[in-house]
Amino acid sequence: MIERRQALAAKLAEVTARRATNPIAPPPSERAQPSRNVEGYMAAIASQPLHRLGEAEVAELAPTYATLVRSAAEIAGRGDVRVVMPWPPSKVSPSAIVSLLAIGAIGSAARTTVRMQGIDIVSRERADEVRAMVFPYARSTHAQARQVQVDRHDFGRTNFEHVTRYLGGGGDAAKDLHQVLARVRKLSGRASDGRDYAEFEHPILDEIIPHGPARGDRPSNSSVLWRTRTKTDIGRQTRSGEADDPAKAAYYMFTVRRDDRLGVELRLIERPPDLLILDLSRNGRDRLGWDWVRRAGEMVACMREIHPSAGILAVVDDPWSYRAARFDVLGTKQPGKKGKVIPAPGSVIYCPTSGILQDVGQRTPPFEGASTITVDGFYGDVDRNIEHLRELANRLTDMGDPAGAATARNLMATVRRSASLPGSIAELSRFIERETSAAIADDRLATYRAITDINTLTDPTSLASQADAEKGVAAEARTVMRTLEQATPMATLLEDAMQPALRSSSRSVFVFRSDMIAEFAVDRLGPSHPKLAERIESGVIRFGGARALDTVADAPASARNQFKRAIFVAPTTSTILATLAEPWLPEQVVFLADADTLAFAARDAARLADEIGVDALAARLRTFAEKANSRVAGIGRHAVQLDAEAPSEDVEFPTGSVVDLTGGGRGERRLVEIKLGNGQRIIARPSTGMVLRDDGAATTTFVERPASQIKRGDEVCVIGAGFIERARSLVNIRVTAAEEIREYHSQVAKRFAAIPEDSTNGRLRVLVARMGQPAVPIERARYWIDLSDEIDKPLHEVVPHAPQDRDTFMRFAEALGIGQKLAESFWLWAVVAQRSHRMRAGNVFHDAFRGILTDPHAALASNRDRSADIRALRAMAEEHVATVADTRSIEVS
Repeated sequence: MIERRQALAAKLAEVTARRATNPIAPPPSERAQPSRNVEGYMAAIASQPLHRLGEAEVAELAPTYATLVRSAAEIAGRGDVRVVMPWPPSKVSPSAIVSLLAIGAIGSAARTTVRMQGIDIVSRERADEVRAMVFPYARSTHAQARQVQVDRHDFGRTNFEHVTRYLGGGGDAAKDLHQVLARVRKLSGRASDGRDYAEFEHPILDEIIPHGPARGDRPSNSSVLWRTRTKTDIGRQTRSGEADDPAKAAYYMFTVRRDDRLGVELRLIERPPDLLILDLSRNGRDRLGWDWVRRAGEMVACMREIHPSAGILAVVDDPWSYRAARFDVLGTKQPGKKGKVIPAPGSVIYCPTSGILQDVGQRTPPFEGASTITVDGFYGDVDRNIEHLRELANRLTDMGDPAGAATARNLMATVRRSASLPGSIAELSRFIERETSAAIADDRLATYRAITDINTLTDPTSLASQADAEKGVAAEARTVMRTLEQATPMATLLEDAMQPALRSSSRSVFVFRSDMIAEFAVDRLGPSHPKLAERIESGVIRFGGARALDTVADAPASARNQFKRAIFVAPTTSTILATLAEPWLPEQVVFLADADTLAFAARDAARLADEIGVDALAARLRTFAEKANSRVAGIGRHAVQLDAEAPSEDVEFPTGSVVDLTGGGRGERRLVEIKLGNGQRIIARPSTGMVLRDDGAATTTFVERPASQIKRGDEVCVIGAGFIERARSLVNIRVTAAEEIREYHSQVAKRFAAIPEDSTNGRLRVLVARMGQPAVPIERARYWIDLSDEIDKPLHEVVPHAPQDRDTFMRFAEALGIGQKLAESFWLWAVVAQRSHRMRAGNVFHDAFRGILTDPHAALASNRDRSADIRALRAMAEEHVATVADTRSIEVS
């Protein structure tokens, strides 16, 4: 019976996979619509002034979006397909593509005149409709489009010209849309609170086209001019509302989520959509799951069956997905059993500018650095086990056990993540338990525990245990994890790679997957390498998270060119390729990774080099591919058929699902636990201010509310480790920290000079004596007061001369007469925020970013030169909003 059930399951899985992944015949051409005036669309978009949110300067469309919109216009309503990959990878907003396409359609309609009462009035012919669908949809689809404003003057005038077409009578959904959009001419920046704000002078790109599902309730922020209408007085006029009706609308974006019934959703749309946008970016693929190719194929099959005239635009962000989308999702199979697959047309766009807009006339920066690319890695038992786990996962998929396959892939990720640590799992455990609260420690360490997955795979009743009976891959993983508990191959690899940086007089930056891992590396390596601690203190060596290189690259040329070496520790495949696309890199670039990651990265680098069309970048990619393939062969990884495999599961170091805002110290026993719909938990004191998303507020998206007043259904911005790591780079915390360091140095110099002794040595003896026990060597303290060079340095070169542990720092500050409150501020901003121990600084960052989000106008008033950074932070915060599922009070001992 069991054998028959397994055979039936395998047969069903084979049929489903064949139906979903086999390329489908092209749609019938007789239902295709006439070609659109693509050049007219692009000219209309180019002539429509656009602004970054709240800024008066006009910006222009970035090349990425110009290509995406052009591609969409070329295939809309014609049943054609196209795959587009921007590089370096950047977040793409499908909502922005649809809205820009609508601007092109409306603005390119031919001008004409209508005669009323003997007067010729400028009008427009009816524009092409734009009815598009986005799959898989999520709220983040809109994020970038909400940071762009469409100039009210030109846009309002164009829509008014369309309204004049109806002066003789009649009306439809298009008239309703044009009437509403024509009203934007009356915007002045005056909000509903009676005050003027730059962000309300023009409508945002996201609100010019309504969106929602084909049936059922739609969110309040889905109608035409939803934001402008609710926050200004422009909405106090009557309208038919037909423009917001998905059954009637001439311009509409249909939203389909991953778990929607595709056939049902598509059949609810009577008039066929013009365009389907497949979001196959990293976020889109994550929403679809590991079998995203099958799920995307199902949507394509449904669309071609029900609405064959719809064009299909797939947006991807890595080379393997680009190939999979062209061949497996959108390719056309020729007749016959051995018929070849004709890939869908595709294009790769090089665009170093992320976002929808760029400065007018912005030039592409030249490529600098990376004259030497070095690759090193490890293979051994770890990668052999990873290969065996991948084979097991594929076997379970073929046998019709997707849950077992997912467990095997999860175990594979745990093995890779653990092996890529710069120290053993036991050392990481001690570090996290010392640096964080118990709740955060339990949460962070859970991602390095494999026992649950191993037990699931070895359960005698599971299909996995039968599939693994011969090779014993799960048991092999148990042995590997026990070894990694005591030592990791990356730890020794890193120590070897660190030696040149310790000997060199030039600066080096070590880039880890997260700030936490960087801090762990410093903590582990510091005691055994005293010179490392000195060089980190002096800034000659810098350890940082994924955005550490960005900070260096953004510095003035005189500062960044002091960094001659960048070492990337355990990068993902996509990180390697994106790094090579950076315009500026140090002269020497080193990648340290497991052999499996290097092999897949080499494959994708070679493919990208053939597609990118930028000679300097292609040369870098080919050099890396050559070095990586050579090193992989040198460390013994056997050749595998890479074309048949999905990319290596990228090693990620999760930032955790617990956000502890209690400070970890003693205090109130009663705390609040907030459970969120995405699985995260926030633990806070009842009085801790939380950031809530509130579209109903007059002038801001975010408001503050005590944790004790949070209730189910509220939308909370989660300012956790993941938010902080991204936000630090956006608002350039390093600059703020440098300013605090300068003030700290000034205070130390002044107070040390006031010690009543005649010589520096005499004052040092007094200072050390005041600090008490444990005793501090005078030579160590001399570094802390040797500030003559630092005080005169440019701000970007300032490095804190200060004790690196809190107890010694506070004793040092007290000995100089610096009050505790001021000392705490210096500790957090001049030391913690600048480099190490950022794990302890969660509360100070939470408070700082909370203030920027909930009171942006005060932040802008005091930081005029950082307005773009602050607005970018607020846009990013939208991506970290989660809905409260439950709250409860908890008691702590």
